[in-house]
Formats: sequence, C-alpha cells, structure tokens
Amino acid sequence: MYKLSDYNYFIKHEGRTVCFNSISGQIFSVSEQEYAFLQEQFMDLISFELHYNSIFNRFADWGFIAQEDEDQLDVIRLLNRKRVFLDRMYRLVINPTLECNFKCWYCYEDHVKGRMSDEVMGRVKRHLKYMVEEEKITGLLLDWFGGEPLLYFDEVMVPIAQYARELAKEYKIPFTHQITTNASLISKERVGKMKELELDHFQITLDGDEKRHDKIRNINGLPSFRKIYENVQLLCEYIPDVHITLRINYDDQTLKKSDMKQVFEGIPVAYRKLITPNFQQVWQLGKATNGKENEQRIELFNYCKDLGYDVQNPTNFLSLLKGYTCYVDRYYHTEINYDGKIYKCTARAYSDDYVLGELKDDGRIRWNQKKLGRMYRKATFENEMCLACKHVPLCTGPCGQKMLETPEGEIGKLCYLNTAEVGVETFILSLYEDKMQMLKSQQEVL
Repeated sequence: MYKLSDYNYFIKHEGRTVCFNSISGQIFSVSEQEYAFLQEQFMDLISFELHYNSIFNRFADWGFIAQEDEDQLDVIRLLNRKRVFLDRMYRLVINPTLECNFKCWYCYEDHVKGRMSDEVMGRVKRHLKYMVEEEKITGLLLDWFGGEPLLYFDEVMVPIAQYARELAKEYKIPFTHQITTNASLISKERVGKMKELELDHFQITLDGDEKRHDKIRNINGLPSFRKIYENVQLLCEYIPDVHITLRINYDDQTLKKSDMKQVFEGIPVAYRKLITPNFQQVWQLGKATNGKENEQRIELFNYCKDLGYDVQNPTNFLSLLKGYTCYVDRYYHTEINYDGKIYKCTARAYSDDYVLGELKDDGRIRWNQKKLGRMYRKATFENEMCLACKHVPLCTGPCGQKMLETPEGEIGKLCYLNTAEVGVETFILSLYEDKMQMLKSQQEVL
C-alpha cells in the first residue's frame, strides 16, 4: 500500500505548477492539464499504479509517493545523524583577538583587549595535529573570526595558517581557509600573503550604501565604506579563485534609504561571479513577520542575480538536503577563543556562560560533558512543533546553541519561520528557477 508524501509542494507559477519534494529534492514543473491529471491519480494510488505504472514508479522514485508503513521522519533523522556525526571534515574557528577597530552599535561582543599568546598558539597547533592523527579528520576548514582577526595577521594568523596548511598537505587531506573580516586592514601586500596561505574565502560586511554604512561602521568617525569596497575588488583582482560572501547587514531603514543597486552595479562585471550577496537582518531588531515577506530584500536578491552575482539562496533559514540547521550543530566543529577557552557558537558573547571546554596543553579539549550532552542529546527538530511541521526537512528546527540554552519545555516554541523575511514558497521557486537556468546553460553548451 502507498500514500502521498507529507513533504510534497505544488506551487502555481507562470501558468504551470512547480512540483517539489523536500526529502528527495526533486523539482520540476507540469502544465495545468498535466497537473489536473496528477491530482486525479493522487486520489486513488492503487488505480494510478495499475493503469499508469511507469509514471507511478517515477513519482515513487522521486519521493512524492511513499510506502504506507514508511515513517518519512526516519529518513530526515538518518540524514541529520549522518551530517552531524559522521562528517569528519573539521571546521576550526579561531579568534586571534576580540579587539576590533570598529564599534558597530549592534555588536554583541565586549572587545576585551588582548591577543592569542604564543603559549596558546602552541596548544592550537598541537590540537590540529591531534585532530589529524588521532581523530582522523577527513578535511580541515580553518576559519578566522573575532574581533577583527586581521589586527594580528602576522603575529597569530600567519604562523598558525602556515602550520595547518603544511599539516594538511603532509597527511593529504583537503584544506580550506576562510575569514570573517571587516576588510579595512587588507592591503596589497597582505593579499599576496593570503594567496600564499590559500586564504580564499572571505565574509565581508557592508551596512548599506556609502552614506549609511559610514554612519554605522567607522573608525572613530572616519569613514570606511570606500576602503572596504576597494578591498573587495582588490581580492577579486589578485586571488583568482577567491569567493567573497558580501554580507549586507540591514535594519528597518537600511534597504529603504540605501541605494543598494548602485553599490552592486559599481563592482566590475568580471568580479561578480566571485561574490555572493547575503542579506542579514540585524538580529537585535528581529520581530515576528506574520508571514509577510520583505519585498525589497527579494527584489535586491533577484537584481543581483540579473547582474551576474553568485546568488544562491534568498533566505538564511531554509536549505535543501543539508540535514542540520547551523554549523554549530556539527560535532566536528569547534571554536577556540584567544584565551584557549572553547565555544561552539560565534553569535554569542564570549563569556563564561557559553564556554563548553578548555584547550589542554597536549592539544586535546577538556569538554564540559554536561553542556555538550545537552546540546547533542537529540536532533534539533525532535519536538512536537517541528515534527508536525511540513517544512521540517527544509528548516530542521532551532540550532544546537538554542537547544543548550532553552528550557526543555520551551524548545517547541522556537520557530524561525515566525521571523523569516522570505517565505517557503519563494525559496522553492528560487530552487526551481536555478534548475531551469542550469538546464538552459547545459543545452546551450550542447
């Protein structure tokens, strides 16, 4: 016996119907006549299988039809456990310092003075060696955060990055190198060193157009937009394989008062394929949207796509076949602060309240087993609200950090979709448009 999947979507779009299953990821469109035929067949699956067996089997293969006794939540659970615990690609975030040369009003950090000492740097190197030799990681993603990490580029970043790169090369595992930076301290000389260290993934933030950005992100009143804007292009010019996530932080007024189209038009066409615009609402101002989409955000997303930017996802809350909500959820993810204390989440203040462990002299981590156990005791969507939600494969519930800090009885109330500025249907239609564009490109090649 068969049943329809609980995770099917049928969305009217430009005179056709987009068919999508969020467990298999299959997406395509049919005409109005074809959709009417399918709806009729879905009413009687036994007759559908008997009279149109090849079509029935195709829809079963694509996940739109499931066995009657199949619990599709188990498929979601399996994907989650594989992605969370079995993926041994190790993402190590390092904070060289919590100091910053900016004082953005929305920053949640205290920016205490001090950099990572030589002694802690030695522990970090031993930790890297331990993870490669003992934990048998299958790849290394070295990720710099802070504070502003480039404040101690030569003193901290270069020696650790050189060691990590050589270690990965020695053990023949993939090495990826990235940084979150305000980009104000990038220079041509430093770009050369970054290229040598294979530092080619950057997250760089703008707070609107030049006028609005300089009000928010400055150095003791001195403007920074022009310097950052030029450094984005400097990276594109001198690091051929660079990928830049250009994060646009916005509040209630940024998208209304900023000429963001002019900002994106100003970057040379040849560089746009290297840049992914990412729109992030300042979380301190987050509030329930009641399902109302931010039309300006969606318009800018589509405009960037038309300009040739590497746009991928109109929302930060939904993903396809990812299996988990946030990088924090992955077991093989760690953040080492400049003082040797261990964290998971980069979106919290670096106070003792969020410490999960400490880096020992031999490079091992002494974890707080009670906190870690609470974070990983079950999948983030294992609550009554999420398990009953059609969107759970795309959302997967609150993150592991929320699981850690939220009382058990309150977890089911943490629905990200209540504050999402881009809806599920818009996300699905973006997947469809991307697939159609890919197929069109393949046909042009042929």
